[in-house]
Amino acid sequence: MKKTRLLALLTAATMLMGTASSMAEESSHPDTWFSEETVTISVMRDENPSQTIDPNSLKVQTVKEILNIQLDVQTPPKDSYADKKAVLIRTDDMPDIMLLDTSDVRNYARDDMFINLSDYRDKLPHLFALLDSNPSYAMLTVDGSYYSAPTLFRASPHDGALSGQFPVIRMDLLEKNNLAVPTTFDELYETLKALKELYPDCIPLTNRKGGSTTSTRKLLDTMAYSLGSGSTMYYDEDLGGKWVYGPANENFKAVLTYLNKLYSEGLLDPDYASNTVDQWKEKMSSGKALMYFDNSGFASQFQAALNTEDPDAKLSVIPTLTNTLGQTRNYRYDLDHTSQEWVIASSTENLDACLAYLDWCYTDQGADVNGYGKEGVTFEYDENGKPYIKEEILAEIAATGSSTAFYDLQAKYGLGLLDISPYNDTGAQTQMEMYMMDEETRANYEASKEMINSDAGLRVAPLEPSLSAEQTERYKELKTKVEDMVYQEIDKYITGEEPIENYDKVIEAARAAGAEEMEQIYNDAWNAALGN
Repeated sequence: MKKTRLLALLTAATMLMGTASSMAEESSHPDTWFSEETVTISVMRDENPSQTIDPNSLKVQTVKEILNIQLDVQTPPKDSYADKKAVLIRTDDMPDIMLLDTSDVRNYARDDMFINLSDYRDKLPHLFALLDSNPSYAMLTVDGSYYSAPTLFRASPHDGALSGQFPVIRMDLLEKNNLAVPTTFDELYETLKALKELYPDCIPLTNRKGGSTTSTRKLLDTMAYSLGSGSTMYYDEDLGGKWVYGPANENFKAVLTYLNKLYSEGLLDPDYASNTVDQWKEKMSSGKALMYFDNSGFASQFQAALNTEDPDAKLSVIPTLTNTLGQTRNYRYDLDHTSQEWVIASSTENLDACLAYLDWCYTDQGADVNGYGKEGVTFEYDENGKPYIKEEILAEIAATGSSTAFYDLQAKYGLGLLDISPYNDTGAQTQMEMYMMDEETRANYEASKEMINSDAGLRVAPLEPSLSAEQTERYKELKTKVEDMVYQEIDKYITGEEPIENYDKVIEAARAAGAEEMEQIYNDAWNAALGN
C-alpha cells in the first residue's frame, strides 16, 4: 500500500515537473517576440522581373525567429501590379500591408482605406524618429497626417556611387577613335554623328519603355530635364524656383528640337517610340547600341555581356552635359525612395502586429535583416559593428558567372530594395558588385563614383507637394485632359512630321486646357507647405 502510494506521489511529481518544464519552454522566448502565439500578416508588393521574390526566403524565416510574426508574402508581377492593387483597394480586399506609390496614397487615404499612422506615433517610434528628422517628408502627408511609411535609405559602409538617369556611353570606342568626352549636348551630337559614321550598322542612342509609361514618355522622363524642361510637372530652379508643367512651357521646344535633330540624322533609335525593356537590354548588351540615357546601374550588366565577346568594351557614365539653353543640370536618384510607400489596410485584423512589424523594419536590426539576411549565415558584423556579407556567400553567387549577380544574391535570400525593405541598406548589392569586378573594372568604378559624387550639375528632385482634397480632384481632372492632348502630339515633333515652330500651338492649347491652372495648384500647395 505504501509502495503504491509512493509510486503515485512520484508519478504526480513527475507530471508536475513536466508541466512546469513545458510552461517554462512556452514562456521562454526572445524579448523581441511580438507575442507568444505566432501571428500571420499578409504583405504585398510587386515582383520586379530583375529580381524574383521567395515567399519563404531566409529573410522571411528570420523575421519569424525574431518577432514570431509570419509574413504571408504576395507578389503579383510588376506589369500587372497597378491593376491588381487598384482592384484590391476598390473592393476593400487589401492585404494587411501593401506597397503603393505616392499617387495611390493621396488618391485613397481620405476614403479611410489606410490606417492613419500619425494616430499611432507611440507604437511607431523608430519610423517617426526618421520622419521627424527631415522636414521635407511632410510633403508625404495627406491633410497633415501620415497614412504611409516611405521607403527610406540607411547609410552603409559599403555604399557605392550615386546613381541616376545618367548618360552612359561606350567609352572604349571614344578612346579608340580619339573622340573627346562630350561636355555639352551639342558636343554629344557631334560625337554620336562621328560614331554613326564609324559604325554605320550601330544605333548611337537607344532607350526603353518604362513601367506603365510609353517608350516616348520614358525617353522624355530621362532626358527632358537635362535638355531644359520636364516631361510633366516638375520644379525648375532655373525659372525662379517654381513648379512648371514642362510640355506646356517654351523651354520644351529645346527638348523637341534636340531629339528631332538626333532622329532625323539616324542618331536616335528609329524604334525609340516602341522599344521594350528587353529590346533595349539586347541592343546595349550586344553592342548594337552605343549609348543610353537612363539608370546608370544597368551599365555593369551590359558591360559584362559585352566583355564576353570584347574584353575591351567599356561603358561609362559621363558628367552632366550643358544644354542649348546654357544650363548644366540633371537629376540623380534620391537615396530615399519616398515614392514607394507602405500602408496598413484599415480592414486589417492584426493592427498591433502590423504596427510592430513595420516599426521594427525601421530599426537597425530590421535594416540588417532586410538588407543582409541572417547573422552568422549570410552576414557578420565587423569590429565597428557594421554588417557585411560573408565572403563564402559572395563566392557562391560569383561562381555562377551571372551578369546580374547582385540581383541573384538578393533574390536568393530575400534582400534589398526590390524585396520587402522599408529601411533600405544597399551594402549587399555594392559588396556583390565589387566582388565581381576585376582590378581594372574596379578602378573604373571608383573613378566613376568619384566623378558622380563631385558632379556639381546633379540635383535631387524635391518631393511633390501634398494637395488638399479639392486640389487633388481638380488637378487629376486637368492632368488627364492636358496629358491626353499633349502626348498624342509629341512624336510628330520628334520625327519631324510637324515643324518645331508649330509646337507653339500645342503650348497654347495645353495652357488653355488647364496646364496653367495645374501649375497654380502645385505652387499654392508648395508655398503653403513651406509657410509662404
